[in-house]
Amino acid sequence: MTEPPKISFAPLTPRIYDLCTLFEPELNGEVGLLTFVSRPNDGYKRLFLANLTSSSIPGLQVLVKLVPRSYSQEVHKHMADNGLAPKLYGYAEVDGVPTAYVMEHLDPPTWQTFFESDTSAVDPTQLQEAVESILKTLDSKDHVHGDLRTLTTS
Repeated sequence: MTEPPKISFAPLTPRIYDLCTLFEPELNGEVGLLTFVSRPNDGYKRLFLANLTSSSIPGLQVLVKLVPRSYSQEVHKHMADNGLAPKLYGYAEVDGVPTAYVMEHLDPPTWQTFFESDTSAVDPTQLQEAVESILKTLDSKDHVHGDLRTLTTS
């Protein structure tokens, strides 16, 4: 009698998100297979590295973000179309747990958080202009970002 193959999972990765629904117009609704590889060493507990495979995608390293609340795919796609966010490939929903959003994996130096960069070399005026440009991009489609607030002083 032949034993079934043993399934192995990378340590500290989710085991319930194996399939995802893809977004791209040519892939819309196609199902992709997620194989989790690891958790990045960046301290974010809801980010994971995975491989995405489908009949149209032979294998692509992606980042999977687990989001326990509402998340605007439309805003993310708009920002990605403007080069301000990684490309969003798809999502996986499982009842009772956070939704997994599958996106382009960007390695440093392509992407890093502001706090990981050398802030001593940052020109405050350029930073302000960059943030204003991002806000204008959001505003062009009447989008808002929940983490941005008007600064008020008392």
